[in-house]
Amino acid sequence: MRADLLMSVVSNRAADMRAIILPFVLAHTGIVIAIAFGAAGLEADGVTLAVAAWAVLGSLWAMIWTDGCIQDIGAGAKDMDEEMANSHLGRNYAKSPFTAFRVMNVTIVTLIVVAELMALY
Repeated sequence: MRADLLMSVVSNRAADMRAIILPFVLAHTGIVIAIAFGAAGLEADGVTLAVAAWAVLGSLWAMIWTDGCIQDIGAGAKDMDEEMANSHLGRNYAKSPFTAFRVMNVTIVTLIVVAELMALY
């Protein structure tokens, strides 16, 4: 793949990943605030279920989105042309542990959701 096209694709996928992080953090901050300060409001019918559903489904959506971005960015390491692959940056990019990043993504999101669900129930 041409270096300019590769950089454009990888840059766009990195931007996609950054785009989901703020909504994810804000949503879970809201959930934690609701758990910590809204105990009386959580006792209403269905509110706890709604918050739990939002935590699980929103996190699943963010996790899938981020995993796809990490996969595509990792695939970019395999599509480098010779000049880029032989550069210091290219060699560093090629040895990045993208599988570990994907595992960390799933693990961290899962732990956040589990902690929220434990606090809710």
